Amino acid sequence: MPSAVRPSSAPRRMVDSSRSQAMASMPIDPRRLRATVRLSMTAIVVRDGVRRPRAQARARRCGWGRMLRSSSARILPTVTSADRTADISNRLIVVTTVVATVGCVYPGFLIGAVTVQVRNEFGVSAATYGWAMGTYFLAATFASILGGRLVQRVGPRRQLIGCLITTMVAQGLIAAIGESFGVIVALLAVCGVVNAANQTAVNLALTRARLPRLGLAIALKQSGMPTAAMISGATVPLLALTLGWRSAFVLGVGIAGAALVLVLRVIEPGGVETLRSAKPVSTRRALYWSMIGGAFLSFSAGGLTSWLVASGVDAGLGEGMSGWLLSIGAAFGVGVRLFWGLRMDAMRALPYSMAALMAGVGAFGMLGLAPRITALHVVVTFLAFGAGWSWPVFTNFGIMRANGDAAGAASGVTQMGIYLGVFLGPLVTGWTIDEFGYSWMWAVVATCMAIGAAITYAVREEFA
Repeated sequence: MPSAVRPSSAPRRMVDSSRSQAMASMPIDPRRLRATVRLSMTAIVVRDGVRRPRAQARARRCGWGRMLRSSSARILPTVTSADRTADISNRLIVVTTVVATVGCVYPGFLIGAVTVQVRNEFGVSAATYGWAMGTYFLAATFASILGGRLVQRVGPRRQLIGCLITTMVAQGLIAAIGESFGVIVALLAVCGVVNAANQTAVNLALTRARLPRLGLAIALKQSGMPTAAMISGATVPLLALTLGWRSAFVLGVGIAGAALVLVLRVIEPGGVETLRSAKPVSTRRALYWSMIGGAFLSFSAGGLTSWLVASGVDAGLGEGMSGWLLSIGAAFGVGVRLFWGLRMDAMRALPYSMAALMAGVGAFGMLGLAPRITALHVVVTFLAFGAGWSWPVFTNFGIMRANGDAAGAASGVTQMGIYLGVFLGPLVTGWTIDEFGYSWMWAVVATCMAIGAAITYAVREEFA
Protein backbone atom coordinates (compact mmCIF):
# COMPACT_ATOMS: atom_id res chain seq x y z
CA MET A 1 0.00 0.00 0.00
CA PRO A 2 1.62 3.23 -1.04
CA SER A 3 2.52 5.52 1.79
CA ALA A 4 0.51 8.69 2.17
CA VAL A 5 2.24 11.74 0.77
CA ARG A 6 2.43 14.55 3.31
CA PRO A 7 1.39 17.97 2.03
CA SER A 8 4.23 20.39 1.63
CA SER A 9 4.73 22.79 4.55
CA ALA A 10 6.41 25.45 2.38
CA PRO A 11 3.25 27.56 1.91
CA ARG A 12 2.59 27.43 5.68
CA ARG A 13 6.18 28.55 6.34
CA MET A 14 5.75 31.44 3.90
CA VAL A 15 2.52 32.52 5.62
CA ASP A 16 4.10 32.24 9.06
CA SER A 17 7.17 34.18 7.90
CA SER A 18 5.13 37.02 6.41
CA ARG A 19 2.93 37.10 9.53
CA SER A 20 6.02 37.30 11.76
CA GLN A 21 7.46 40.13 9.69
CA ALA A 22 4.17 42.03 9.90
CA MET A 23 3.99 41.53 13.66
CA ALA A 24 7.61 42.62 14.06
CA SER A 25 6.92 45.88 12.24
CA MET A 26 3.94 46.71 14.47
CA PRO A 27 4.54 49.19 17.33
CA ILE A 28 4.80 47.54 20.74
CA ASP A 29 3.04 48.91 23.79
CA PRO A 30 5.32 48.15 26.77
CA ARG A 31 2.41 48.04 29.22
CA ARG A 32 0.47 45.53 27.09
CA LEU A 33 3.63 43.47 26.62
CA ARG A 34 4.30 43.25 30.35
CA ALA A 35 0.69 42.26 31.03
CA THR A 36 0.93 39.50 28.41
CA VAL A 37 4.17 38.18 29.88
CA ARG A 38 2.67 38.21 33.38
CA LEU A 39 -0.34 36.16 32.20
CA SER A 40 1.98 33.74 30.43
CA MET A 41 4.03 33.24 33.58
CA THR A 42 0.85 32.65 35.59
CA ALA A 43 -0.21 29.99 33.09
CA ILE A 44 3.16 28.26 33.55
CA VAL A 45 2.85 28.13 37.33
CA VAL A 46 -0.86 27.23 37.46
CA ARG A 47 -2.36 24.97 34.79
CA ASP A 48 -5.91 23.54 34.94
CA GLY A 49 -6.25 24.89 38.48
CA VAL A 50 -3.29 22.81 39.76
CA ARG A 51 -0.07 24.43 40.92
CA ARG A 52 3.11 23.10 39.30
CA PRO A 53 5.78 22.96 42.03
CA ARG A 54 8.83 23.11 39.76
CA ALA A 55 7.60 26.10 37.80
CA GLN A 56 6.49 27.80 41.00
CA ALA A 57 9.89 27.31 42.59
CA ARG A 58 11.65 28.55 39.45
CA ALA A 59 9.47 31.67 39.39
CA ARG A 60 10.18 32.29 43.07
CA ARG A 61 13.94 31.95 42.54
CA CYS A 62 14.01 34.10 39.42
CA GLY A 63 11.47 36.68 40.57
CA TRP A 64 8.64 38.05 38.47
CA GLY A 65 10.49 41.31 37.89
CA ARG A 66 13.52 39.54 36.42
CA MET A 67 11.34 37.32 34.23
CA LEU A 68 9.50 40.35 32.91
CA ARG A 69 12.72 42.27 32.30
CA SER A 70 14.37 39.36 30.51
CA SER A 71 11.30 38.83 28.33
CA SER A 72 10.95 42.53 27.56
CA ALA A 73 14.65 42.97 26.80
CA ARG A 74 14.45 40.49 23.91
CA ILE A 75 11.52 42.33 22.28
CA LEU A 76 11.61 46.02 23.21
CA PRO A 77 13.88 48.34 21.18
CA THR A 78 16.98 49.55 22.99
CA VAL A 79 17.76 53.20 23.64
CA THR A 80 21.19 54.12 22.30
CA SER A 81 23.63 56.58 23.80
CA ALA A 82 23.03 58.87 20.82
CA ASP A 83 19.31 59.00 21.71
CA ARG A 84 20.14 59.89 25.30
CA THR A 85 22.55 62.61 24.17
CA ALA A 86 19.94 64.12 21.84
CA ASP A 87 17.35 64.07 24.63
CA ILE A 88 19.71 65.85 27.04
CA SER A 89 20.58 68.40 24.35
CA ASN A 90 16.89 69.13 23.69
CA ARG A 91 16.23 69.64 27.39
CA LEU A 92 19.18 72.00 27.73
CA ILE A 93 17.93 74.08 24.79
CA VAL A 94 14.52 74.45 26.43
CA VAL A 95 16.05 75.35 29.82
CA THR A 96 18.27 77.94 28.14
CA THR A 97 15.35 79.62 26.38
CA VAL A 98 13.34 79.73 29.62
CA VAL A 99 16.16 81.34 31.63
CA ALA A 100 16.91 83.80 28.81
CA THR A 101 13.23 84.77 28.68
CA VAL A 102 13.13 85.35 32.44
CA GLY A 103 16.37 87.36 32.37
CA CYS A 104 15.14 89.82 29.72
CA VAL A 105 11.47 90.23 30.69
CA TYR A 106 12.16 90.49 34.44
CA PRO A 107 12.69 94.33 34.51
CA GLY A 108 9.29 94.94 32.94
CA PHE A 109 7.49 92.97 35.64
CA LEU A 110 9.71 94.16 38.47
CA ILE A 111 8.94 97.84 37.89
CA GLY A 112 5.27 96.97 38.40
CA ALA A 113 5.89 94.90 41.52
CA VAL A 114 7.81 97.71 43.28
CA THR A 115 5.22 100.35 42.35
CA VAL A 116 4.48 101.37 45.94
CA GLN A 117 8.14 101.76 46.94
CA VAL A 118 9.25 103.69 43.83
CA ARG A 119 6.22 106.01 43.84
CA ASN A 120 6.79 106.83 47.50
CA GLU A 121 10.46 107.66 46.87
CA PHE A 122 9.98 109.87 43.82
CA GLY A 123 6.47 111.18 44.58
CA VAL A 124 4.89 110.43 41.18
CA SER A 125 1.20 109.84 40.46
CA ALA A 126 -0.28 106.57 39.24
CA ALA A 127 -0.71 107.98 35.72
CA THR A 128 2.91 109.16 35.56
CA TYR A 129 4.12 105.83 36.86
CA GLY A 130 1.97 104.13 34.24
CA TRP A 131 3.91 106.08 31.59
CA ALA A 132 7.15 104.82 33.10
CA MET A 133 6.03 101.20 33.02
CA GLY A 134 4.66 101.66 29.53
CA THR A 135 7.98 103.01 28.23
CA TYR A 136 9.50 99.54 28.58
CA PHE A 137 6.87 98.01 26.29
CA LEU A 138 6.65 101.00 23.93
CA ALA A 139 10.33 100.55 23.14
CA ALA A 140 9.70 96.83 22.64
CA THR A 141 6.84 97.64 20.24
CA PHE A 142 9.10 99.54 17.84
CA ALA A 143 11.92 96.99 18.16
CA SER A 144 9.87 93.82 17.65
CA ILE A 145 9.66 93.66 13.84
CA LEU A 146 13.27 94.84 13.48
CA GLY A 147 14.37 92.23 16.01
CA GLY A 148 12.59 89.53 14.02
CA ARG A 149 14.33 90.55 10.81
CA LEU A 150 17.70 90.87 12.53
CA VAL A 151 17.63 87.39 14.03
CA GLN A 152 16.96 85.93 10.57
CA ARG A 153 20.26 87.50 9.47
CA VAL A 154 22.58 86.98 12.46
CA GLY A 155 21.08 83.83 14.00
CA PRO A 156 19.60 83.25 17.45
CA ARG A 157 22.91 82.65 19.27
CA ARG A 158 24.48 86.03 18.48
CA GLN A 159 21.28 87.91 19.16
CA LEU A 160 20.74 86.18 22.52
CA ILE A 161 24.30 86.99 23.63
CA GLY A 162 23.90 90.67 22.74
CA CYS A 163 20.51 90.91 24.45
CA LEU A 164 21.64 89.34 27.71
CA ILE A 165 24.78 91.46 28.00
CA THR A 166 22.78 94.64 27.35
CA THR A 167 20.10 93.87 29.92
CA MET A 168 22.76 93.06 32.52
CA VAL A 169 24.35 96.48 31.99
CA ALA A 170 21.00 98.34 32.03
CA GLN A 171 19.73 96.68 35.22
CA GLY A 172 23.09 97.20 36.90
CA LEU A 173 22.92 100.91 36.09
CA ILE A 174 19.38 101.18 37.52
CA ALA A 175 20.64 99.69 40.78
CA ALA A 176 23.80 101.82 40.84
CA ILE A 177 22.77 105.27 39.57
CA GLY A 178 18.95 105.16 39.61
CA GLU A 179 18.62 108.33 41.70
CA SER A 180 16.49 110.10 39.09
CA PHE A 181 13.11 108.90 37.83
CA GLY A 182 14.01 110.02 34.30
CA VAL A 183 17.17 107.88 34.29
CA ILE A 184 15.16 104.86 35.40
CA VAL A 185 12.64 105.39 32.58
CA ALA A 186 15.42 105.68 29.97
CA LEU A 187 17.13 102.48 31.15
CA LEU A 188 13.78 100.68 31.18
CA ALA A 189 13.37 101.63 27.52
CA VAL A 190 16.72 99.97 26.77
CA CYS A 191 15.54 96.84 28.59
CA GLY A 192 12.36 96.89 26.50
CA VAL A 193 14.28 96.91 23.19
CA VAL A 194 16.39 94.03 24.46
CA ASN A 195 13.34 92.01 25.48
CA ALA A 196 11.75 92.34 22.03
CA ALA A 197 14.90 91.14 20.29
CA ASN A 198 15.31 88.34 22.81
CA GLN A 199 11.80 86.97 22.26
CA THR A 200 12.26 86.59 18.50
CA ALA A 201 15.66 84.94 19.03
CA VAL A 202 14.24 82.46 21.55
CA ASN A 203 11.35 81.54 19.23
CA LEU A 204 13.72 80.90 16.34
CA ALA A 205 16.09 78.87 18.52
CA LEU A 206 13.24 76.54 19.49
CA THR A 207 12.00 75.99 15.93
CA ARG A 208 15.53 75.39 14.64
CA ALA A 209 16.10 72.69 17.26
CA ARG A 210 13.40 70.48 15.63
CA LEU A 211 12.17 69.37 19.04
CA PRO A 212 9.91 66.29 19.11
CA ARG A 213 7.44 68.06 21.45
CA LEU A 214 7.38 71.66 20.27
CA GLY A 215 4.16 72.42 22.15
CA LEU A 216 5.65 71.48 25.51
CA ALA A 217 8.83 73.43 24.72
CA ILE A 218 6.80 76.55 23.90
CA ALA A 219 4.76 76.16 27.09
CA LEU A 220 7.96 75.95 29.12
CA LYS A 221 9.38 78.99 27.34
CA GLN A 222 6.16 80.94 27.81
CA SER A 223 6.22 80.02 31.48
CA GLY A 224 9.32 82.22 31.71
CA MET A 225 7.12 85.34 31.75
CA PRO A 226 4.88 84.36 34.68
CA THR A 227 8.00 83.01 36.36
CA ALA A 228 9.54 86.48 36.05
CA ALA A 229 6.36 87.95 37.53
CA MET A 230 6.50 85.37 40.33
CA ILE A 231 10.10 86.27 41.13
CA SER A 232 9.38 90.00 40.99
CA GLY A 233 6.43 89.55 43.33
CA ALA A 234 8.59 87.62 45.80
CA THR A 235 11.20 90.39 45.77
CA VAL A 236 8.73 92.80 47.41
CA PRO A 237 8.75 91.16 50.87
CA LEU A 238 12.20 89.57 50.53
CA LEU A 239 14.24 92.44 49.04
CA ALA A 240 12.29 95.66 48.40
CA LEU A 241 10.94 95.95 51.96
CA THR A 242 14.24 94.91 53.57
CA LEU A 243 17.22 95.96 51.40
CA GLY A 244 15.45 98.47 49.15
CA TRP A 245 13.89 98.15 45.71
CA ARG A 246 17.23 98.66 43.90
CA SER A 247 18.51 95.33 45.24
CA ALA A 248 15.80 93.60 43.19
CA PHE A 249 17.47 94.84 40.00
CA VAL A 250 20.77 93.36 41.19
CA LEU A 251 18.99 90.01 41.26
CA GLY A 252 18.00 90.63 37.64
CA VAL A 253 21.67 91.03 36.69
CA GLY A 254 22.37 87.62 38.19
CA ILE A 255 19.51 85.94 36.31
CA ALA A 256 20.65 87.40 32.98
CA GLY A 257 24.23 86.33 33.73
CA ALA A 258 23.13 82.73 34.32
CA ALA A 259 21.23 82.79 31.02
CA LEU A 260 24.32 84.10 29.20
CA VAL A 261 26.41 81.18 30.45
CA LEU A 262 23.78 78.72 29.22
CA VAL A 263 23.55 80.34 25.78
CA LEU A 264 27.32 80.18 25.31
CA ARG A 265 27.36 76.49 26.21
CA VAL A 266 24.15 75.21 24.64
CA ILE A 267 23.02 77.23 21.60
CA GLU A 268 25.09 76.29 18.55
CA PRO A 269 26.15 78.85 15.91
CA GLY A 270 25.74 78.40 12.19
CA GLY A 271 22.90 77.89 9.72
CA VAL A 272 22.45 81.61 9.12
CA GLU A 273 22.31 81.23 5.32
CA THR A 274 19.19 79.06 5.58
CA LEU A 275 17.52 81.50 7.94
CA ARG A 276 18.13 84.48 5.65
CA SER A 277 16.22 82.84 2.79
CA ALA A 278 13.26 81.71 4.94
CA LYS A 279 9.98 83.61 4.53
CA PRO A 280 6.85 83.47 6.74
CA VAL A 281 4.21 81.03 5.49
CA SER A 282 1.33 82.86 7.19
CA THR A 283 -0.25 85.66 5.17
CA ARG A 284 0.32 89.29 6.09
CA ARG A 285 -3.38 89.71 6.78
CA ALA A 286 -3.41 86.81 9.26
CA LEU A 287 -0.32 88.07 11.06
CA TYR A 288 -1.69 91.60 11.42
CA TRP A 289 -5.08 90.43 12.70
CA SER A 290 -3.27 88.23 15.18
CA MET A 291 -1.25 91.28 16.19
CA ILE A 292 -4.45 93.29 16.84
CA GLY A 293 -6.02 90.51 18.88
CA GLY A 294 -2.82 90.10 20.85
CA ALA A 295 -2.80 93.84 21.60
CA PHE A 296 -6.18 93.62 23.34
CA LEU A 297 -5.21 90.47 25.23
CA SER A 298 -1.86 91.79 26.37
CA PHE A 299 -3.48 95.09 27.41
CA SER A 300 -5.42 93.10 29.99
CA ALA A 301 -2.48 90.92 30.99
CA GLY A 302 -0.33 94.02 31.48
CA GLY A 303 -2.96 95.63 33.67
CA LEU A 304 -3.13 92.47 35.77
CA THR A 305 0.59 92.30 36.53
CA SER A 306 1.07 96.05 36.86
CA TRP A 307 -1.66 96.85 39.36
CA LEU A 308 -2.47 93.62 41.17
CA VAL A 309 -0.22 94.49 44.13
CA ALA A 310 -1.49 98.07 44.46
CA SER A 311 -5.08 96.91 43.94
CA GLY A 312 -4.64 94.33 46.68
CA VAL A 313 -3.45 97.04 49.08
CA ASP A 314 -6.49 99.15 48.14
CA ALA A 315 -8.76 96.14 48.76
CA GLY A 316 -7.40 95.70 52.28
CA LEU A 317 -4.35 93.46 51.91
CA GLY A 318 -0.92 94.39 53.26
CA GLU A 319 1.98 95.25 50.96
CA GLY A 320 3.80 92.02 51.71
CA MET A 321 0.68 89.89 51.30
CA SER A 322 -0.15 91.58 47.99
CA GLY A 323 3.36 90.84 46.74
CA TRP A 324 3.00 87.20 47.71
CA LEU A 325 -0.40 87.07 45.99
CA LEU A 326 1.21 88.24 42.74
CA SER A 327 3.95 85.65 43.16
CA ILE A 328 1.63 82.74 43.97
CA GLY A 329 -0.86 83.72 41.26
CA ALA A 330 1.93 83.83 38.69
CA ALA A 331 3.14 80.40 39.87
CA PHE A 332 -0.37 79.07 39.34
CA GLY A 333 -0.31 80.55 35.84
CA VAL A 334 2.96 78.71 35.15
CA GLY A 335 1.37 75.44 36.24
CA VAL A 336 -1.61 75.95 33.94
CA ARG A 337 0.65 76.72 30.98
CA LEU A 338 2.64 73.56 31.59
CA PHE A 339 -0.58 71.56 31.93
CA TRP A 340 -1.66 72.63 28.44
CA GLY A 341 1.86 72.23 27.07
CA LEU A 342 1.88 68.54 28.00
CA ARG A 343 -1.25 68.04 25.89
CA MET A 344 -0.71 70.50 23.07
CA ASP A 345 1.21 68.35 20.57
CA ALA A 346 -1.56 65.71 20.55
CA MET A 347 -4.45 68.17 20.79
CA ARG A 348 -6.99 68.17 17.96
CA ALA A 349 -8.45 71.58 18.77
CA LEU A 350 -7.04 74.54 16.85
CA PRO A 351 -4.45 76.50 18.88
CA TYR A 352 -6.19 79.84 18.36
CA SER A 353 -9.56 78.37 19.39
CA MET A 354 -8.05 77.28 22.70
CA ALA A 355 -6.43 80.70 23.11
CA ALA A 356 -9.82 82.39 22.67
CA LEU A 357 -11.43 80.04 25.19
CA MET A 358 -8.78 80.69 27.84
CA ALA A 359 -8.98 84.45 27.28
CA GLY A 360 -12.76 84.40 27.67
CA VAL A 361 -12.52 82.60 31.01
CA GLY A 362 -9.75 84.99 32.10
CA ALA A 363 -12.02 87.96 31.38
CA PHE A 364 -14.46 86.70 34.03
CA GLY A 365 -11.60 86.36 36.50
CA MET A 366 -10.44 89.93 35.92
CA LEU A 367 -13.99 91.22 36.27
CA GLY A 368 -14.09 89.52 39.66
CA LEU A 369 -11.26 91.77 40.83
CA ALA A 370 -13.48 94.86 40.50
CA PRO A 371 -15.36 94.58 43.84
CA ARG A 372 -13.29 95.84 46.76
CA ILE A 373 -13.73 92.57 48.68
CA THR A 374 -10.49 91.20 50.15
CA ALA A 375 -11.39 87.49 50.08
CA LEU A 376 -12.82 87.68 46.54
CA HIS A 377 -9.72 89.55 45.39
CA VAL A 378 -7.54 86.66 46.56
CA VAL A 379 -9.69 83.90 45.02
CA VAL A 380 -10.26 85.36 41.54
CA THR A 381 -6.56 86.20 41.18
CA PHE A 382 -5.97 82.52 40.46
CA LEU A 383 -8.68 82.45 37.80
CA ALA A 384 -7.28 85.60 36.20
CA PHE A 385 -3.75 84.21 36.07
CA GLY A 386 -4.68 80.61 35.26
CA ALA A 387 -6.91 81.39 32.28
CA GLY A 388 -6.03 84.98 31.40
CA TRP A 389 -2.35 84.15 31.07
CA SER A 390 -2.64 80.83 29.20
CA TRP A 391 -3.51 82.18 25.75
CA PRO A 392 0.11 83.05 24.67
CA VAL A 393 1.03 79.35 24.79
CA PHE A 394 -1.53 78.55 22.12
CA THR A 395 -0.94 81.60 19.91
CA ASN A 396 2.83 81.13 19.88
CA PHE A 397 2.45 77.43 19.14
CA GLY A 398 0.22 78.18 16.16
CA ILE A 399 2.57 80.83 14.77
CA MET A 400 5.80 78.88 15.26
CA ARG A 401 4.44 75.58 13.95
CA ALA A 402 3.05 77.27 10.85
CA ASN A 403 6.19 79.26 9.94
CA GLY A 404 9.16 77.01 10.81
CA ASP A 405 12.53 78.60 10.04
CA ALA A 406 10.81 81.98 9.54
CA ALA A 407 9.39 81.93 13.08
CA GLY A 408 11.59 84.86 14.07
CA ALA A 409 10.18 87.20 11.43
CA ALA A 410 6.58 85.98 11.87
CA SER A 411 6.58 86.23 15.65
CA GLY A 412 8.20 89.67 15.35
CA VAL A 413 5.00 90.94 13.72
CA THR A 414 2.61 89.36 16.23
CA GLN A 415 4.77 90.30 19.22
CA MET A 416 4.49 93.94 18.16
CA GLY A 417 0.82 93.80 19.10
CA ILE A 418 1.67 92.17 22.41
CA TYR A 419 4.06 94.97 23.35
CA LEU A 420 1.69 97.67 22.14
CA GLY A 421 -1.06 96.31 24.37
CA VAL A 422 1.21 96.00 27.38
CA PHE A 423 2.43 99.57 26.76
CA LEU A 424 -1.08 101.00 26.64
CA GLY A 425 -2.24 98.83 29.54
CA PRO A 426 -0.43 100.57 32.42
CA LEU A 427 -0.94 103.99 30.79
CA VAL A 428 -4.71 103.74 30.34
CA THR A 429 -5.31 101.80 33.53
CA GLY A 430 -3.19 104.24 35.55
CA TRP A 431 -5.30 107.15 34.28
CA THR A 432 -8.47 105.15 34.98
CA ILE A 433 -7.35 104.50 38.56
CA ASP A 434 -6.64 108.19 39.17
CA GLU A 435 -10.01 109.27 37.74
CA PHE A 436 -12.43 106.46 38.63
CA GLY A 437 -10.70 103.98 40.94
CA TYR A 438 -9.69 100.34 40.77
CA SER A 439 -13.19 98.91 40.21
CA TRP A 440 -13.61 100.70 36.87
CA MET A 441 -10.06 99.83 35.90
CA TRP A 442 -10.74 96.08 36.26
CA ALA A 443 -13.96 96.44 34.27
CA VAL A 444 -12.02 98.02 31.38
CA VAL A 445 -9.37 95.30 31.56
CA ALA A 446 -11.98 92.51 31.45
CA THR A 447 -13.73 94.11 28.44
CA CYS A 448 -10.49 94.31 26.46
CA MET A 449 -9.74 90.68 27.25
CA ALA A 450 -13.15 89.67 25.85
CA ILE A 451 -12.58 91.70 22.64
CA GLY A 452 -9.17 90.08 22.16
CA ALA A 453 -10.72 86.64 22.60
CA ALA A 454 -13.27 87.36 19.86
CA ILE A 455 -10.61 88.53 17.37
CA THR A 456 -8.39 85.55 18.14
CA TYR A 457 -11.27 83.16 17.53
CA ALA A 458 -12.03 84.85 14.20
CA VAL A 459 -8.54 84.03 12.78
CA ARG A 460 -8.34 80.51 14.20
CA GLU A 461 -8.29 78.84 10.76
CA GLU A 462 -5.27 80.87 9.63
CA PHE A 463 -2.95 79.14 12.13
CA ALA A 464 -4.37 75.61 12.08
